[in-house]
Amino acid sequence: MEQSATTSLLIAIVTDDVSDKALDIADRSGISGATMVPASGIGSPPIKTFFGLTFQSAMTLMFWIADTEVANRTALQLRDELNLDSPRQGLALTLPVDRLYGLNINQTQTPPTPP
Repeated sequence: MEQSATTSLLIAIVTDDVSDKALDIADRSGISGATMVPASGIGSPPIKTFFGLTFQSAMTLMFWIADTEVANRTALQLRDELNLDSPRQGLALTLPVDRLYGLNINQTQTPPTPP
């Protein structure tokens, strides 16, 4: 079923150690079915440790599809509960979805009429 722009993609990039907590936050908000991808990134400047070695935490890239209001509220909860405003903790963002095929998240919406 084709979805309208009232649907959003919620993306969170978080350290591996809080990815389970991010899933719990989304679940409490009513969002389930996350797609998770291992990720790494290069910060500027990189975190340096002793002996000149560079350290970067393992990250997880997480995706959810949800109603825009729920996705925005969940992004704020992720920010607050995971302390995302602190440096190098991760980020959360939402993007509007113009078209969505293969997933019906709104059971009450009527299908579009063919052209």
